[in-house]
Amino acid sequence: MNRTKFVLLASLFFCSTLSFCSARSLQTRLGSLFDQGKFAETEQLLLDALQNDPDDLTAWRELASLRKSQGDYTGTLSAYQQYLARHEDWQVRRDTALTLEQLGQFGNAIPDLRALYAQHPQDEEVLWGMALLCQSQARLKAIRTQPTSWDAWMEAQKYLLALVKAKPNNALYEWQLAQVSRYVHDPKRALDAYRSALRLDPSFKWAHRFMAELLAQQRKYGEALEQYDRAVAIEPDDDQLKQEEEQVQAEAPRAEEKRELQKMKDWKEWKLPSEVPLSASAVTIRVGLAVHVNHLLMRSPAPIQVFPAMTGSTPGPTPTPLAILPPGKDYQIVYLSAPRSPSHHETWILKSFLGKILLRFTRPVWILSQDPRQPLVFHEMPTNMGYFFGRNEDRAYRDVIEILPKPKIGFNVINRVDLEAYTAGVLPSEMLSSWPEEALKAQAVVVRSYALSRLKQHAAEGFDVCDSVHCQVYGGVGAETKRTDSAVNQTAGEVLEHRGKVIPAVFSAQCGGRTQDYAEAWGGDQPVVGVRDYDPKYNQDIEFPLSPYSLERWIKEDRVAYCRAYGMRGYRNFRWMTELSVKAVELKAPQVGRVRRLAVLHRSTAGWADRLVVEGEKGRQEYKGDSIRGFLGGIRSNLIWIEPQFNLKGWPEMFIIYGGGWGHGVGMCQVGAHALAVGGKKCDEILKHYFPMADIEKY
Repeated sequence: MNRTKFVLLASLFFCSTLSFCSARSLQTRLGSLFDQGKFAETEQLLLDALQNDPDDLTAWRELASLRKSQGDYTGTLSAYQQYLARHEDWQVRRDTALTLEQLGQFGNAIPDLRALYAQHPQDEEVLWGMALLCQSQARLKAIRTQPTSWDAWMEAQKYLLALVKAKPNNALYEWQLAQVSRYVHDPKRALDAYRSALRLDPSFKWAHRFMAELLAQQRKYGEALEQYDRAVAIEPDDDQLKQEEEQVQAEAPRAEEKRELQKMKDWKEWKLPSEVPLSASAVTIRVGLAVHVNHLLMRSPAPIQVFPAMTGSTPGPTPTPLAILPPGKDYQIVYLSAPRSPSHHETWILKSFLGKILLRFTRPVWILSQDPRQPLVFHEMPTNMGYFFGRNEDRAYRDVIEILPKPKIGFNVINRVDLEAYTAGVLPSEMLSSWPEEALKAQAVVVRSYALSRLKQHAAEGFDVCDSVHCQVYGGVGAETKRTDSAVNQTAGEVLEHRGKVIPAVFSAQCGGRTQDYAEAWGGDQPVVGVRDYDPKYNQDIEFPLSPYSLERWIKEDRVAYCRAYGMRGYRNFRWMTELSVKAVELKAPQVGRVRRLAVLHRSTAGWADRLVVEGEKGRQEYKGDSIRGFLGGIRSNLIWIEPQFNLKGWPEMFIIYGGGWGHGVGMCQVGAHALAVGGKKCDEILKHYFPMADIEKY
């Protein structure tokens, strides 16, 4: 190679490298400002870059995504048009057409979308845009290009059928197909699509509700009532939903009676689990099983002893039992308020199933099986209410059950259980027992560590931790399996520590590709930091904190990560979509009036929303941290990107939420741990990946 050619190539390489570094530097600065909610400064940085180089296409796309993230769709449209004036790109033209549609400018959007569909009939976003467009046309005669509303609905169904075929893991597409199928009077396809949506994402409350309606219309009352039960578990405060269920119960009293009889039959015939020996621990965990209860049904295959509550962890040999109950029979614990009590004083009663009073008490009592190998069993315990997996179910527990009277409220039910037994009851409730042994062992260490770091978290209610996802899901001895008990015994006493202190080793189902810092998610100085949950050879174009365009791509695209597990039942929503009506937002935030905007104001370094604003005619309301998920209808995570759909008058009618992951995204990613274990990683290596600042120690 001659010297002139070498100098020329070196110069070109230097310029391209400088350009890449400059672009990466700009994206890093954009990401830092964007995550902090400094949107004016972020936009100014982009405008300055564009003033220096008006042909910087990346900057135009960044500007479009920035404005889109804040609900400025007119500004978004302008940025896309500036891009297209400099370079023709069909994907940017598609984004422009979709933006026109979102703005309600259907006259301009329709020809472009139809042209794009003709050229790219398999593109997911084009199909989605066409499906939404046809639904709008079915409702609005002014923009309809089909002969009738029916034809518009049928065309929408065509695009949705193509979408669910191309993307079989998208619950929103199935939900939309079900809704459209209802409108065209195709109940079979609607029911199938509702079931598919719920199989992918059981949090679709409205799918349960509409399935119940269709089933009731077909006189399948038992199945309809089951769907109502699941919908009520997600939204226990929805009075309208409860009224609908009561109406179906009234129409089919025999179906409701049959359901109740079946529950009692299952209760009587339940084969009780025997307790497997576990390593002993000197630590007792007080687990809150239920609060504010007024009735409880229990039994045990062994005699039941009732003691006055003591200050120790278990009753010693000297206390005299308040009662000893014969085995194999049902017993009731009942709270009677003053108006219901014969003495007009509130009271707590232990009685037989037939109503014979065996004990009255006003102070806490401990209940335990006389045979330590036999559990106590409780009927229809409420578990995880407010979540899609919430339900009433029969449960069995080791060790001691404490009944804590709560004046004017009822009583709390608490399981005082050995730390290792507690870990054994949590492990199969939080991770499938069929998963690799090394993942189960890692989860056991995490469960133990979290519990010890959270002692007395619910002290005001009389216990340390609850039995739901607020703390850790605890299923008792009835949930235990041989594989999970083995993982508990193999790691007995092992915890994660940092500088001699047990750390809050939290975990979530799927992190979406990167975990969050504990401090960013919840505040406080804890040694739990965010990590990239993918092999470094992938996602090299992504740099955290993410710039606006990078974040939009990160959430909308199907990125490589350890927890991308579309083949795993229950975990197919590594990337997901859902919809939220403006009416639903207004019901949750009535003080803001008619809603104008819904936007994320601040994010963690990993891109998760930690401040959300809803603005309306009368004002604005902010939501922070974990409350965002509940406000948005119980969505899977805060790793979200929100886009509105406007009507012809410029008001939003619906918000499409794109998301990634499941849970809070802090600490260990469970599906990621599964992938690492399948790949040959051992328990200690998995834990070091997710908790790089911690060491495994014996507690």
